Amino acid sequence: MRGETHVVQCSSSVHLRLEPVLPHACEVWRDEDYVVRVLAPSEQRFVRHGTYTGRSVSVSGELDPAALKEAFAALQLAFPVVMCRIEEDAAGSGYLLSPGDSRVGASITAGDVATVSLPATPVDPATQLAYLDAVTSGAGRWRVTLFAHHSIADAGHCVELLSRFWDFYTDIVEAAPISVVPQDYPQSLEWHVAQHGITEGRVSGFEGVTRPLPPTGAPVPVGDPAPSSLVQPRRARLDQAATARIVGLGHHRAVSVNGLVTAALLRAYASETSDATSGPVPLSCLYPVDMRSRLDPRVAPAAGTNMAGLASFAAGIDLSDNVLELAQRISERLRDDLADGIVQQSVLHFPDCYGTNRTHALAEHVAITNTGAVPPFRTPAGLVLTDYEIVYLSAHPRPSAGASAAVTFLLYTFHGQLTIGLLGGGADADRLLAAVGKELTALSEETIELAATGSRRVWVA
Repeated sequence: MRGETHVVQCSSSVHLRLEPVLPHACEVWRDEDYVVRVLAPSEQRFVRHGTYTGRSVSVSGELDPAALKEAFAALQLAFPVVMCRIEEDAAGSGYLLSPGDSRVGASITAGDVATVSLPATPVDPATQLAYLDAVTSGAGRWRVTLFAHHSIADAGHCVELLSRFWDFYTDIVEAAPISVVPQDYPQSLEWHVAQHGITEGRVSGFEGVTRPLPPTGAPVPVGDPAPSSLVQPRRARLDQAATARIVGLGHHRAVSVNGLVTAALLRAYASETSDATSGPVPLSCLYPVDMRSRLDPRVAPAAGTNMAGLASFAAGIDLSDNVLELAQRISERLRDDLADGIVQQSVLHFPDCYGTNRTHALAEHVAITNTGAVPPFRTPAGLVLTDYEIVYLSAHPRPSAGASAAVTFLLYTFHGQLTIGLLGGGADADRLLAAVGKELTALSEETIELAATGSRRVWVA
C-alpha cells in the first residue's frame, strides 16, 4: 500500500494582472489569464526556439508505472513553475503565464531505450514547462527523461527537479507518506543580482568574444516555426581512475578541474580545426558560471531560473605549450574576473549580445558548459540508474536571431566518470571527439611532483 500524499498550500507566490503591452499581444491574455512576469534577458534567450533542457537516465530494474505517474504529479504540485506556460507577443518577447486548466502527466511507452527520442506527448511551452517521458524495452530496462523549459530551469534547477522526482518515487514505492509544499516561483539572475546591489559595470567580461554590429533599425522577424527536434550529443567518457587522476592533478597544482578540462578541450579543438603545426591558433571561449554559490546568501537550486553569469577566455592555443600552463591562465582569468565582480554583473550585458535588439554579435567561439558532478539520486532497492545524459529539445525551432557557437562542449561527472558531450562539429564531430579523448587521456597521465620527498609519481591510465 502506498503512502499518503499531503499537499501543503503556499500562498506566497504573487500573480500580477497585466494588460497586453502590444496591440497584437497573445490572444490568451484576452481570456482573463494571468501574467506572472515578463521574462528577463537571461530567460528570453530560450523562448525563440522553445528550448527544453533534458536530463535522461538509463534505469535497470522494474519501475512501477503508477508510482512513476504519481511521483511526477507530486513534482508538479511541489514546483508550480513547471506547470506555468510561456507565450510570446508579436515581437517575440516571452511572458511567463500562470498554470492553465489542464495538466499533462507522465508519459509511459514501450520502445528503444538505447537512444533519447522526442517524447510521446507533444511538448508545447504554451501548455506547460516540464514533461516526463518514460520508455521501457521490457526485461527491466527503462529510460526516463525529464524535460524542463530552459527559460525556467538551468542545470542546477533541472537536477534539483530530477532529484526531487526520484525522492517522491522512492517514498511512494516504499509506502512512506510524502508532504508536498509548493515552492515559490523562481526568480531570474537579474532579479537576484539586483537584490544583492550589483549594478552594470563598464565591461561585460566577454569583449574578446564579441564584435560590434552595424545598426539596422529593424528587429529580426520571429519567423515560422519548424517541427520539434531533439539533439542527443555525442559523448566521450573517461573511466573513474582517469577522472580521479585529473581531479588529483587539479588539487595538487591548485588549478580548477574546470580550468584543466577547458584547456584540454581548447587544445583538441585547435588541433582538429586548423593547421596547428604552423603556430598558435587564435580561439575564444565562452562559458557559464553558476552564481548560486557566489552570492551571499547562497541561492537555493530551485530559487533561480538561469543563474549563470558568463566568463570568457581568448588566446592563441599553441600545442607545443604545456597544458597545465594554459589551464593556469584560464583559472587565473576566472579568479580575477570573479574578484573584480565582472562575472557577477555580466548578466546585465546580455541584452547587448542576445535577442533581436542586440548591438554585438558573438563570434564563432567555443562554448563550454560545465554542470559539475551529478549528485546520487535516491532510488528504491533493486533500481539502479546506470547512465545519465544531457539532451536538448526545441519545441518550435525558428531561424536563429544571431550567431551561435562554433561547437558546444558539455561537461559533467556521473558515477565518478568525466563525460564530454559535443553539440555541433558537423562531419568532423567524431574526429573532434577522438581528439578530446586523446587530450583528456594525456591530461590524466600528467606527472605529479611530490615536493615533500623530491620524487615523482607517475599515474598511468
